[in-house]
Amino acid sequence: MPSLDEVRRELDKDELDYPALASELGPDVLPELHELVTEDEPRIASKAAYLAGLIAGPTSHDVVSLAAGSRHDVVRLAAAATLPALPVEHATGIAETLLADPDVGVRARAVQSAAKLEQSPLADRVRAMAADDPEPGLRDLAASLSEDAPA
Repeated sequence: MPSLDEVRRELDKDELDYPALASELGPDVLPELHELVTEDEPRIASKAAYLAGLIAGPTSHDVVSLAAGSRHDVVRLAAAATLPALPVEHATGIAETLLADPDVGVRARAVQSAAKLEQSPLADRVRAMAADDPEPGLRDLAASLSEDAPA
């Protein structure tokens, strides 16, 4: 199992093949990814959060949930991006948090991810954002995505 510093070095590369890295490292690296999300290095923390979601291990959702509460918008954005890779029962609660994020970019990515979740109870939430979000562009995005969402 790689050390925390080894995982940090892997994530510190400019271009990552996330699916290959997730397969290579596997669920045993989730404690290290959890630790990296807690550190105040948003570039590494965002990559750690995204990778944790793709690993789909027993505690992946805990790492993504932690990232969803980060003070750094780029880390919350990564959490939103990886939601479709999580089981819907875990992704739904995290998505609820991110759909209410103060950052419009995070909310937009969360809407896109929520629309991809299979059998998600978030369809009503996406439709509500189409009507009520303070950002016109996000209302339009939510409206276009909710057209395809199940009622």
